[in-house]
Amino acid sequence: MPTRFDYLRQDSPLTLAEGLEEYSAGYRFLNRNDGSTEASTWFRRHDLTHVVFGTIPFEIRGETINDLWTIFGSDITIKEYWQFFRITNISYSKVISSYDRKHGGRLGVYGAVLKQFLVGFVTIGRALKMKKKWPWHDAERYLHQPLWQTREEFGITVINPSSHSR
Repeated sequence: MPTRFDYLRQDSPLTLAEGLEEYSAGYRFLNRNDGSTEASTWFRRHDLTHVVFGTIPFEIRGETINDLWTIFGSDITIKEYWQFFRITNISYSKVISSYDRKHGGRLGVYGAVLKQFLVGFVTIGRALKMKKKWPWHDAERYLHQPLWQTREEFGITVINPSSHSR
């Protein structure tokens, strides 16, 4: 995995498609998410939000930012967002368990989640200040537009992906 993805830069010249390619190459274990199944279509939409919002997957901070930004800054409804978990067979307990080893058990995971409280407020604030909501179901039309331009159009300001970077 690259230490720093170009799609994370606010002024990234990559298109959304190139950012998704970079993202996918950095996480080779991901499914193809090519739209061949309903689940892969939903995962692709989720992966596109990681790219456009400039977030890192599989980390509590990145997933917190991405989930909140998706809920408050895209046109997906809460009901549809819960459908995402059902359609893709993602369970809350499985997600939490996936962090157990890194954070020293369940209590450590919940502690790490609580540490995201401030960045959660920042994320919600930025999502609510966007010029328009991200089109969860129709993001494909932005695939060939540079990320910097898309972010400018929507009023997306990337949040530092790691509290330790730079």
